[in-house]
Amino acid sequence: MIYSFDLFDTLITRRVATPRGVFVYLQRELLADPQGLPLELCRRFAQERVAAEYAARIEARARDPKAALQVEEIDFADIYACLGRRHRLKEGDIARLMGLELAAEAELLYGVPEMLARFHALVERGERVVLISDMYLRPQDLKRLLDGIDPFLLEAAPLYLSSEVKLNKASGRLFAHVAEVEGVALSEIQHIGDNPISDVLRPRELGCQATLFAACHLTPDETFGANEDDFGWQVSAGLFREGRLTLDSERARLGALYAAPLLVPFVHWVIAQARVQGHERLYFLARDGQVLLEIARRLEPDDLELRYLYASRLACHRCVDQDYAALVDWILVSHRELSLLDIAQRLSARPETLVEQLQALTGLQGAPEAPLAARTRRRLRHQFLSDPELKALVLEQSALERAHLLGYLDQEGLTAGDPVCLVDVGWSGTIQDSLHAIVNARGPGQVRFQGLYWGLMAEGRADPLSNRKTAFAFEPGQFWRDPTALRELVECLTAADHGTTLGYALGDGVYYPLLNAEGEEIRSWGLDALRAGIHWFSARLSQWLTPPEILALMPHSFARLQFLVEHPSALLARAIGDFPYSPDPSGRLRPFAPPLSLSEALGYHLGARTRRGEITRWRQGSLANSTTLVRLLMSSKVVRLSGLLRALHPYQLVRILPYPALMWLKRRLPAPLLRTARAMLRM
Repeated sequence: MIYSFDLFDTLITRRVATPRGVFVYLQRELLADPQGLPLELCRRFAQERVAAEYAARIEARARDPKAALQVEEIDFADIYACLGRRHRLKEGDIARLMGLELAAEAELLYGVPEMLARFHALVERGERVVLISDMYLRPQDLKRLLDGIDPFLLEAAPLYLSSEVKLNKASGRLFAHVAEVEGVALSEIQHIGDNPISDVLRPRELGCQATLFAACHLTPDETFGANEDDFGWQVSAGLFREGRLTLDSERARLGALYAAPLLVPFVHWVIAQARVQGHERLYFLARDGQVLLEIARRLEPDDLELRYLYASRLACHRCVDQDYAALVDWILVSHRELSLLDIAQRLSARPETLVEQLQALTGLQGAPEAPLAARTRRRLRHQFLSDPELKALVLEQSALERAHLLGYLDQEGLTAGDPVCLVDVGWSGTIQDSLHAIVNARGPGQVRFQGLYWGLMAEGRADPLSNRKTAFAFEPGQFWRDPTALRELVECLTAADHGTTLGYALGDGVYYPLLNAEGEEIRSWGLDALRAGIHWFSARLSQWLTPPEILALMPHSFARLQFLVEHPSALLARAIGDFPYSPDPSGRLRPFAPPLSLSEALGYHLGARTRRGEITRWRQGSLANSTTLVRLLMSSKVVRLSGLLRALHPYQLVRILPYPALMWLKRRLPAPLLRTARAMLRM
């Protein structure tokens, strides 16, 4: 038995998306430094290089069209000789271009860990191994490239190269040549490669054993928006593949392939905007701003001071009491069921100290954690607005929390700055609104605020003079459908290693934030690996692209995100599916997009819409993680049908079924599923 390995996109691959990316890279370099070459060739090098290879192949076949054995491969020199004739290049120019292409290949090629490990394991076992490649590069060229990746490859295995023997795998004749030289039958060759025709179909037709290795092929989301002549796309898609092949955990791959392409261009934009607007200090708001700050610090903008500000809607909104009715509305709003303890948390960083007072003033004597009925919440709103004692308690707590917040802001230098520049992911800039109101309510002097956001759904209380907000990826009014899943997906990717800021306290003369315990669950999930993947991508992207080129990637990255929200890759859905998430800072953390059982799928369809978020925050992600039967049950057509039936009553679904069918279902359905169905029918 002899084991044969294909080379390109099997044992080795490139850091650009397609082979044409090498020529696009060279074109970029030649435009920066033409080296005396014709400018038209420099501007169109990628296209001319491809055309020269095509022409060289035609010329090789035309030399002896009646030959019994046609030449099946050309070599590197043939291609550049053809290019030289097309553009009347001197021999020195041709040699220089060939050297530049080989140098580019050396920079862009790397080994595929999985295949290199398999190669080494076979050699260590004493198996016979050969390398087979359909490639125009000459043996000396390829040897130099392979030695730069893993010198052991050519030490352990002979190389059969189509450019040298003028036979290729696509015809099958190269396999026959290998069998003859190695002295084995074709059936004793076990080959692995990436091409379905030349590496699998053709050798199998000859009797070889062949295995397809497709990991180096770009996935659908990696090829999204493909533009082979755009070097930015070539690099980013190539890095997606490199991260998928080389990073050692799914969390790291999640960071590199999905988080970094959204965040790195934004941070470059933030730095550019700060310089244009004359800011010297940037405040990155907790918690989404933590990873943005890490990215910014690694970019080392020496002219900017980068600070982290512990802030949250919870810690800031309670301190704004100029509009008391608006404050009450915020206290009583919730993404989920609301309890008396939740209300206390909205009022104070230490809610346990308020529960008894609230019970006495509101007349609520049940367990503080018990959910409040809608009628009770309406009554509470009336009480908060009309009861002077309750109002006094709210305003007293607001003033106390505001004093602590202002002490912290003074300590961090925010109140002394004008203008103040805040950086956050989004989505309405309400933390900025609250900080602007709190800081400027203290004295006659106006402190101007500027917010730089990844995206804005609304502008809140923005003011073009004193409270400006600017968005990078999208502006208010851009979406025609609810983008909740998109926003929450970005929030997962920008998670911090600490909990929500609940408020502030003074200790030893220093104000410090009070945080909830969410950070531990998120760290245990694998936040460090996620961040490692983000920084891996950021470092490599900066190695290949300039800041303007990185900024130019954002429209593509945002369009790709929108595509992925509706059509998630298996890797994205799986890696983020168990992320601990809650849209409410005081809510219980749940898996973001868990696989669904049949009963959960039915509950999603037939249950109250307000409870869907407790089943999954991202329907498409959960579907990707679920069984085929669940995916069928939650398909778009079934969703529309269930919505129509739900508009009447779920009982109508039962009434249209024949009685024997109902009895059969009662006997066949598992008991938990049957109980779920009965509960839904009673709603």
